[in-house]
Amino acid sequence: MVRAARRCEDDLNLLGEWDAIGEALANYHDLHLHGAVIEMNGNVEAFTFGELLNENVAVVHIEKANPEIEGLYAVINQKYVENDWHGVKYINREQDLGEPGLRQAKISYHPDHFVKKYRIHLSGRKR
Repeated sequence: MVRAARRCEDDLNLLGEWDAIGEALANYHDLHLHGAVIEMNGNVEAFTFGELLNENVAVVHIEKANPEIEGLYAVINQKYVENDWHGVKYINREQDLGEPGLRQAKISYHPDHFVKKYRIHLSGRKR
């Protein structure tokens, strides 16, 4: 996964995401997270974590995989949900942030539905 981190050195949004991942992992037990790792030849090549929101919904917060290994994202997703959330009715895959690749990945899982999202834009304050 170090290779993936190196590729995002110039993208501050991705660096912020890695900081958030580190913070979540440092507080993994306190946050009641569940996760999975795929290790190959001694290297972590994929990982994911999420939590149970309620008895019907689990939320997958983070899913990372080596993009050079074809199908690895699908494997980590399928195995994680199968092993950790097999009795849960819905899996919330979180935001796709409007990124076409992430949106297509979500659609490929044939979701039951999408939750309507809203954007709030702050304007200047009245005095």
